Amino acid sequence: MTASENRPGPRVLYHLRTQGTGSEGIHIRGMVHAFRAKGYTVDFLWPLGEGDPTVRAGVNPYERKRIKSPLELVVPLIPGFLFAILEYCYNFWSYRRFAAMLSAHRYDFIYERHFFFSYAAGRAARKFGVPLVVEVNEIAGFERVRGNHLTALARRCEHGLFNDAAVVTVVSTFLKAAILRQYPDLDPEKICVIPNGVEEPFFSRALKGSAVRERFGLGGKTVFGFVGFFLKVKTWHALEWFLPAFIEAVRERPGVVLMLVGEGPGRAELEEIGRSMRFSDRLIFTGEVPNAGIPDYLDAMDAGVIPHTNEYRSPIKMFEYMAAEKPVLAPRQEPVESIIGDLQGRFLFETKSAESLKNTIAKMLEDREQWPAIGEKLKNRARTSFTYEKHGETILRLLEQRAGRAGKGAF
Repeated sequence: MTASENRPGPRVLYHLRTQGTGSEGIHIRGMVHAFRAKGYTVDFLWPLGEGDPTVRAGVNPYERKRIKSPLELVVPLIPGFLFAILEYCYNFWSYRRFAAMLSAHRYDFIYERHFFFSYAAGRAARKFGVPLVVEVNEIAGFERVRGNHLTALARRCEHGLFNDAAVVTVVSTFLKAAILRQYPDLDPEKICVIPNGVEEPFFSRALKGSAVRERFGLGGKTVFGFVGFFLKVKTWHALEWFLPAFIEAVRERPGVVLMLVGEGPGRAELEEIGRSMRFSDRLIFTGEVPNAGIPDYLDAMDAGVIPHTNEYRSPIKMFEYMAAEKPVLAPRQEPVESIIGDLQGRFLFETKSAESLKNTIAKMLEDREQWPAIGEKLKNRARTSFTYEKHGETILRLLEQRAGRAGKGAF
């Protein structure tokens, strides 16, 4: 539990139950910075203790050398069913923390990054009369790395939480529709689609992509690039599916290479695919790159790659590729197509179709001269519509609107 000193001005209590690493940490940092930019003091309620979780944004959650808290070390060892019970019991701990913090400070609203079995924030918001914003990236019953356990209980908790919320933000229209199908009594007007995005400082920093290209011998090459963690969960990024089809598509184009930026337990399998298909010399593994250095690697690419995503997630890397002026090779899923389909629809392939992927790569390479112009349009769209700062403004406006509909100046 963390709380800043009792400063005057608006204040938000940010509740999360995540490590705050990887891409989820990037989103957390983006929203926190957005609220701070509007003059809000942001306090945190999270189980990993004191400190600001935004400093963990983009950190590799699979890095063995990273110093981890005892809780982080124990959690992966807990069986799924038992972990689900502990997730539910977490509400008893968090509610007491909510009560203490809401009694000690006046908060303008609570912002929760939704997690399974959560309901304490809703009860606390209702008891203390503080509006609640719930950010939803998935709902109970959706695919989960740990697997699903006690799903009926998770849905009951979720239903109550969404009912107690003033605003529910979701990252895709598919997810909004799924919530309303699952919980038809919810007010649809409280559910707002706000995709992921990128932070405004991304657009103003000096980039060193040429140095990256020189380091890896990429002069004169057409570089497709992927940024992320290499997982053994084959349904996640699906690089082990993507890589063979990509190799086949560019086999006769020796100037085309694939740069994989990141690290993770699935790397060995990817390296073996490269060796077995005699592509190792055109498959560049950069190793782990600190989050602050990622823009330089994006700048070194000619096109960004999203091997796989599903129908409800909003890929953060898509917005980073856009901000870096890179066309995007990605699956034709609604959260992708609704953002970039009108600007580069020819570069989207049918999900998990190797034939479609190979045909799409061929189309991209045929249109190679158009990439800079397409990239510029993508960057402009990211800057004007998909920054976390703008998302923060949208959430504050939604809170005002909901307060107005309640006939009050505040909730």
